[in-house]
Amino acid sequence: MLTENTVPGNADVDWRTFLPRWSGEWADALPDDEVRDADDEAARRSRWLGFPPASEERIAAMEKRLGRRMPPSYRSFLQVTDGWRHAGGFVWLLAGTADARWHDNASGLADLFEEYLEEDAEPEERREAGVWRRGLQLDVESDATYVLLDPEDVDDDGEWAVYTWASWRADAPERYPDFRAFMEAMFREFHSLRSHRAGGGPEFVNATTRELDARVEDARRDALRGDWERALKTLDEAKGYGRPRAAGLGDQIRRLLGLTYMVYFPGLVTDPRYASELLPPLVAEHAARSHDDAVLTNHLRGADEALTSRARAMLDQVRAGTYRYTAPGPFGAAVDRARELARRGDTDQAWRALIDALPLWQPLGPDHLAPLGWVTDPLLGPLLTPERSRAFLSTPRGGPAGRGVLPGTRPGPAGPGPTGGPGQAPDARPTASSRWKG
Repeated sequence: MLTENTVPGNADVDWRTFLPRWSGEWADALPDDEVRDADDEAARRSRWLGFPPASEERIAAMEKRLGRRMPPSYRSFLQVTDGWRHAGGFVWLLAGTADARWHDNASGLADLFEEYLEEDAEPEERREAGVWRRGLQLDVESDATYVLLDPEDVDDDGEWAVYTWASWRADAPERYPDFRAFMEAMFREFHSLRSHRAGGGPEFVNATTRELDARVEDARRDALRGDWERALKTLDEAKGYGRPRAAGLGDQIRRLLGLTYMVYFPGLVTDPRYASELLPPLVAEHAARSHDDAVLTNHLRGADEALTSRARAMLDQVRAGTYRYTAPGPFGAAVDRARELARRGDTDQAWRALIDALPLWQPLGPDHLAPLGWVTDPLLGPLLTPERSRAFLSTPRGGPAGRGVLPGTRPGPAGPGPTGGPGQAPDARPTASSRWKG
């Protein structure tokens, strides 16, 4: 089954802006004591991962040799640099005019993928398996990673889709709609790998990380104002770049939407400030899906013994059905009322008690977006439906940051405006890649 990367390339990407930024951030991220070959050292000193641009004559000769005109984004790329070093973390050299070649099933992968096709496989599945016979291979040096342009998977702009596959990933080939999208994904991969790199080396801070971190902070405020859709879109983009706060913030929204797969609240669940809210849903999902408690311990790496012991005790309560959620302040009082109403079977009024008190709720810390522990409570959790989850997330809360209500004041109208916040005018914030537009 193909893994589809549906993020389109930036149609107006300016290679002369994008590629130098990538090169400079790569050079600045290299530890001084790292062993490098002569080419990489030269790239570091010049702050350029590319090569001299290909002349129109070289591109024309390449197209004559291959018998096809190159797709627009790859062709414009060659006009800036005739090849590329370190495309992501696993392609060390990407082909220019001299090295691009028809794969012609040199790897034998067409036979492998065709063997696994069912007799009633769809034509699209057969076409995808055949990319290994007709694709234009762009990887020259890599960690067993293939990069192929598909001349039969062409969009209305003449762009060819890019397919990548690595045997060690034990996953399906990944499809990108065009060469631009592939290169932008490799830039994200570079950022993600550097952001999560253990050990020494210079701090990974640059123009891209600063811009993304500012957008994460904007997303946090958007979420508290009730504009969760815009917030989640921004957080998912930043997560792709490995920004440290993005996953933990986004997971809070995902869990309230009823999503549990790969929702671990990284970077936050081991913070004692947030334990009362984030541990319960994490523990409950573990109890539902696993009997190996070492898995839970793995998700709590870095936690102190007190928090780990708390998680174990909570796991026992969840398994016994005795876990009871509590919260401080006016929202906590509403939780108690809601539980009693739910116990009596008046679930609609129980839900109303929660949602009406939500503007009074206060976060436990700067990265807390909404009360979450209640979804694990045996009486309160069943109140959440898909429609209610969206209403909950759309409610402004958290005091001034979310235009919720401060303790001691009265809530006013809480209807979301055009972008989710009450009375907030819509705007068009740039995506992280919009800076590469010409």
